[in-house]
Amino acid sequence: CKCRNICNSCYLMPTLFSTSYFPPAIQYSEYLKADTCLIEAYEHFPKQTFRNRTYIMTANGVFMLSVPLENRKNHQFTKDVKISYAENWQKLHWRTISNAYQRSPFYEYYDYKIEPLFSQKKHTFLLDLNLDIENTINQILKVDIIRQKTTDFHPIGTDTFRDFRTIISPKNKSLQSNISEPSYLQVFADKYPFQQNLSILDVIFNLGPESISHLKQIKVTF
Repeated sequence: CKCRNICNSCYLMPTLFSTSYFPPAIQYSEYLKADTCLIEAYEHFPKQTFRNRTYIMTANGVFMLSVPLENRKNHQFTKDVKISYAENWQKLHWRTISNAYQRSPFYEYYDYKIEPLFSQKKHTFLLDLNLDIENTINQILKVDIIRQKTTDFHPIGTDTFRDFRTIISPKNKSLQSNISEPSYLQVFADKYPFQQNLSILDVIFNLGPESISHLKQIKVTF
């Protein structure tokens, strides 16, 4: 939909998203508002996006975690992108997440649900990992988000969908300035000002049961 000021009818349209690794807050906010969420599986996989990256707050500031991928062929579909386990990135990611959020108010309530994603599972495909992560987050949030993988590629600008594929992207330089997110107390608030649109992990570890209310207040203009 090309509606700039989102109207009620927009939310009744299927909404297209790129897959994301522990999605940013704005993506979960739009998940909650959408009637049906479509996860793009047949795009040609682009580099340097939220598809295999997430951003968390650490003692050293905002930090990016990136899932390493196997060598990809040109024009490879997202559904076919495989994860590399040449290095133990799972151990590194969980250690970084744990160190960053172990002092947060709700870490002890959720860490045992998230840790198995790193210690007990080795997904072959990135898309499957991301969907499994979202299943876990949905259980924590106690929400039933209807998501479907696309069965074909939908061109950018299709009028029959609300399309966030190019909007929710670190390559979209105006994304952060177009997001309005109420501030909340983050772990390292004594060192850094509030950082908006971090990983959904930042929201749930800091806000716990208030996460849903917070996510619904986030807005983006485009």
